[in-house]
Amino acid sequence: MKRLIGAILVPMLCLLTVAAGCASTCDNAGVTVDGRGNIVVRGESGFISPNSSILRNVSQWPEPPPSEQNFSFAQGYTLTRDGAMYVLENTYYHPNLVYRIDLQTGQSSTIGPQNADATRVALARSKETSIAANERYAYSVDQIDPVISRADLAAARPDLRTYIAGKRTGLRWPGSVAVDDGGRWLCALDDETILVLCYAANEHGDVAPTTTLDLKRLLGFAQGWDLVFDRHGHVVVSGTADRNGLTRFSIAVIDLSGTVPRVLRTIAGPNTELAGPELAVDDRDDILTLQSALGSERDLLMFGPDQRGDVAPLFVRRPGASVTNPLRLAIDRRTGDVAILGSDGVALFRHASPRPPPAWTGEIRLRYIGWSVAFGGRSSLVVADKFGALETHSATRTVRETASTQGATLDLHNPEFIASDQDGNLFVASTDGTITGIPNHVEASSRWQRRSFETVFGRNLSAFAPDAAGYFYFSSASNNAILAVKREHGQSVIQGPATELNDPIGLAVSRDGSLFVANAGGKNVLVFARGSSGNVAPMARIEGPATQLIAPQSLAIDAAGRLYVFDGPRTTTTLDPKHYVRVFAGDARGNVAPLRSYEVKTKCWANTI
Repeated sequence: MKRLIGAILVPMLCLLTVAAGCASTCDNAGVTVDGRGNIVVRGESGFISPNSSILRNVSQWPEPPPSEQNFSFAQGYTLTRDGAMYVLENTYYHPNLVYRIDLQTGQSSTIGPQNADATRVALARSKETSIAANERYAYSVDQIDPVISRADLAAARPDLRTYIAGKRTGLRWPGSVAVDDGGRWLCALDDETILVLCYAANEHGDVAPTTTLDLKRLLGFAQGWDLVFDRHGHVVVSGTADRNGLTRFSIAVIDLSGTVPRVLRTIAGPNTELAGPELAVDDRDDILTLQSALGSERDLLMFGPDQRGDVAPLFVRRPGASVTNPLRLAIDRRTGDVAILGSDGVALFRHASPRPPPAWTGEIRLRYIGWSVAFGGRSSLVVADKFGALETHSATRTVRETASTQGATLDLHNPEFIASDQDGNLFVASTDGTITGIPNHVEASSRWQRRSFETVFGRNLSAFAPDAAGYFYFSSASNNAILAVKREHGQSVIQGPATELNDPIGLAVSRDGSLFVANAGGKNVLVFARGSSGNVAPMARIEGPATQLIAPQSLAIDAAGRLYVFDGPRTTTTLDPKHYVRVFAGDARGNVAPLRSYEVKTKCWANTI
């Protein structure tokens, strides 16, 4: 079904590349160490300490919500010298949260957004969310518990509350929701039954639908895709007759006003170029479709109000927007504003819909990370994350939080890394160019320190390490490069043949500011001076047969300066399939043996699928 694509995309990609060695890598593993040299590695079955029992109190924390695979898939983690473990939970059910775990007691607390800990149970009940909005209300659908929720956008502090739910509603797996401009109809497209279930706007609770559209019978759909209303209150629905959801897409306009729903027109056929069309309709009844199917070019197509059958679109905008992986589309029919939501934010086009899409200008980038987008409530742009948290963007480009406690979970800007510097200061970092210094206790996000920058490698970043002197380092393995964000907010790049960088995956910074790089492709660890940039040679390296290094992937440095290297196969051709943590003296250089090697029984998580 369409709405499962986001949930299975990453494991699908890994499975598709098993032949190329994905199954034998361990990119999700890492290593960190506390002040006493206690090691923690993340493996496919959870966190492992090969040399201590410090995890005995927290082996089952936090308890995974229903359907979550394993706590070990936390986005990142780090240990501190005071015996605490910090875990960045930017996973499906724990977005943008940092947990502090006392390793002596096993007790945990949440750092960051107010009330974030209280949202954890609520988040566990959600899956992917689609929203719709009109002048007064925003509506959201939830697939785990099949309900439609509603938030009053006119309230001082709007709160999403269950609106339609129960056995009589017919909801099984709602994937899209739509409301007409006048608030007469509220409809949901159910992905399991391939029905459009419509309720009168004043009905709520456990109510039966007033009108039901059987898309299998009416249109021959094997899958429904998206659902909107046009300005006349007609339902506009997209779907496909292909059970695999890859080809044979079509769009239909359906009139609900009579005693029997009537299909007014359909757009279907190879000339339409439709591929997973997400829908929006402007004030002239032009249908805009954002191509969201896997393998599509993410184009934006426009069909006129009189087009039907196997017709080519009137206009094509290629690509639809500059956002990465565009996935949702919305139009404000009052202002002509168009919003396209991608995985790294929102592209907003002011007053664009009266023009042909290729002629749109003035794209405004908004750093909202979410799952769905709509316009409502005095022409505000409403962005919802996967859990129904809402933020709005008004015409004056100000931001305010309009959800209940869940809205605060967006404040870390979708981070992917967490690490501490030599002084114990904690930072999380996002691949979209945001670094946030977080406090060591529960505190409101308004007091956090944040730094933003434009990453020269886009979101293609592999590891992160902060330096107490004010530098922040990112590796980009596919570019064989290191990005340094300087104290003055400038950037420099270490890249070129002299650097010897070859698949650099892990980073760590020593007390004297030396940057250590786990150079997996070179089977060594490279050392660069603080402030290095350009095509510069490393000032030292750890390499040679005595080191026993196979493919260094992650690094950590303890309080005494010892270097810890998570090491193991990066290809399927290695003679030794095992993984290790190698411990080197702080001054180790060249072809030196490790002080100790610990075997770690772990493997790439793709092997467990």
